[in-house]
Amino acid sequence: MSQSVVTVRLNGTPYQIGCGVGEEEHVANLGAEVDTILQSLTAAVGQIGDARLLAMAALILADKAGEAEKSQVADASNRANGDDLDAAQAETAALNAIEAATNSIAALTSALTPDASTPDASTPDAANSGNSDAS
Repeated sequence: MSQSVVTVRLNGTPYQIGCGVGEEEHVANLGAEVDTILQSLTAAVGQIGDARLLAMAALILADKAGEAEKSQVADASNRANGDDLDAAQAETAALNAIEAATNSIAALTSALTPDASTPDASTPDAANSGNSDAS
């Protein structure tokens, strides 16, 4: 397996870091980010030793990573809530379509059903209604 080596300067000290081929720029950028944090720390607390500075930088980076993870979880939750909203909207649209279909069927049924006020001679009630004397 092929491997590259990148020199990263942290708090003025060069470190040889191994990485995969093609990852050199990424590793260099990560080193620059850590060095920026170290420079901020030394400006705030002075030169308190590389080990302590690197430990503090590690804690700062861990905090950033934790915040980024929380943000991703919140974003995922918001997207899921949006999906729930989309599902609720789809359900409402389906219910509205069913209600509209029901109303259409009711209107067709009433148009096809004979009106009760005009009796049909073929119904038994209509045939008996004219013979009220027969009882």
